[in-house]
Amino acid sequence: MDDKLQLFTRPNCQYCARSKETLARAGLGYGEHDVSASKRTADLSIYLSGVMTVPQAFAGSLHINGSRDLIALDAADRLVPLVAAADEPIDVDAFSDEELSQGSQDIVLKDQIPESDGTHSSDPEQWAILRFYKSFFGFWPNCFYYQHHWPESYKLFVYAHNVGAIGMGQKILGEPVMMATGFSTSEASGCNYCQVHMTSAGGEQSLGIPKLIEAAREGDAPDDSPIGPFEAALADLTAAATTNTVTERHIERVRQLADNARVSREGAEANLMGAAMIASAFGFLNTFNDLTGVDIEAAWAKQSEEKAGIHPGRHGVSRNRASNNLDHDVPEGGPSAEDMVAKYDAIVRSAGGVEAYAKRELGLLPAWIELWPEHLRARHALFYAEMMQNRAHSPVPSELKHLMARVSAIARGNDYLAAVEGWLAHRAASEDPGSIDRIRHCFGAAKGWHPDTTSFTEKERAALAMAWLSGQSPLTTPRRFIQPAIDHWTAVELVHLCTVCSVAGLVQRFSAIARPKIEPKVRAFLQENALTSDTLALRYPLPGDRRNGDA
Repeated sequence: MDDKLQLFTRPNCQYCARSKETLARAGLGYGEHDVSASKRTADLSIYLSGVMTVPQAFAGSLHINGSRDLIALDAADRLVPLVAAADEPIDVDAFSDEELSQGSQDIVLKDQIPESDGTHSSDPEQWAILRFYKSFFGFWPNCFYYQHHWPESYKLFVYAHNVGAIGMGQKILGEPVMMATGFSTSEASGCNYCQVHMTSAGGEQSLGIPKLIEAAREGDAPDDSPIGPFEAALADLTAAATTNTVTERHIERVRQLADNARVSREGAEANLMGAAMIASAFGFLNTFNDLTGVDIEAAWAKQSEEKAGIHPGRHGVSRNRASNNLDHDVPEGGPSAEDMVAKYDAIVRSAGGVEAYAKRELGLLPAWIELWPEHLRARHALFYAEMMQNRAHSPVPSELKHLMARVSAIARGNDYLAAVEGWLAHRAASEDPGSIDRIRHCFGAAKGWHPDTTSFTEKERAALAMAWLSGQSPLTTPRRFIQPAIDHWTAVELVHLCTVCSVAGLVQRFSAIARPKIEPKVRAFLQENALTSDTLALRYPLPGDRRNGDA
């Protein structure tokens, strides 16, 4: 089996070392490719995997994404049989240098999507957003130049989610801890744009946050620091939410240290929910900003790099536009943010409340919505339904949106969301029996397995591939994987796809902390249709899994 397993590595990489230890323990030999040895090998790893980190493993042509999955497969006694059942090894000499260089190039979508300038909007419902950001940041964030192409998404994200989520997180955690958790979840995601924002938004106080977190983790937090062991535990929790690796230990550590909180005056459970709100907001922002590759505002990029050591990374810097895009008179009329919040709450209230609204729109009250903070629940249900259901303001069919969210959840390893999004996709397809095959094979379509199947169009495959990319940390968009979306969807439609992926990221991070259980109706659906809820098995199916997953 030695030639079936190929491993792309780098010297002095701890994750590569763990992978090798796992393979040795399993008694598996492998061919090793050092990505630092040549540009061709580095390009080959990205071209084949779609991921810029190492290690990347391949059992035949089946991509195994990194050390965490190798370890999990070994622990589940699936690694050896997976390699044994693998097809022929990849012919690494079958690709030209040019093909590899082109296919591995990181293509950011900001270069494909023209900007939509909302700083002079004629929509009165948007004016309160401009006033808020003029007061809070001093400018309108660059990411909105792209999200603004879907005005309903732009308004709902700010009014129905961010105002409440960030506001609640800030109120419970305190401003420095809100920034610490926002930074930590963004750092785990690899989103340089949001790391810059979290280290710059509070001036000198926030610029020192990364060092304060590290000092607290090492037990060296100064007595006057707002970040101590409890606050570091919250930061670690939000980082683990990013990678869907929250364990009972993360939760219990927060509870055990709550009495030593340096800023918050709330109890452990309130702080856990506050952290979940911050993580959810950045689940959306990290995903959207990294898919688009939005430029970082110049002044903040400069000070964050100089004082906090945060580099722009794959994000450029908007040197052709200073951070003064709101240096003009912003209209004072129109509804206030409070008016917009009340408007959205009233929509759900008029439907009979959250449960009645969710059952009307989604067919059930999802367990994660039931766990959402009660005073924000109606707005969250509305935001999710407006983004994910069939609407005149969105050209993407609801079934495809839910299949994208299912692919994202499978990629992230969130068993709960993969299950419920499958159920929601089936309902969106009016419970057409043919939708079961699409639920079963959507991850395979995203990964390019069995391309001869007629279950998906090339346009749908391109959207599903983007959803898979959105589930990676760090998130990059290599040409081979993102070009189909660029080819098959218009620039404005790409914004809708990015937003769907971002909503999936938002719900995943909240669910990682809140840990909802699969709904009885959804579990019965899985059993009736022989669909597994095991995302590890869905990512890496054995021949015997064919009726349950994507093999």
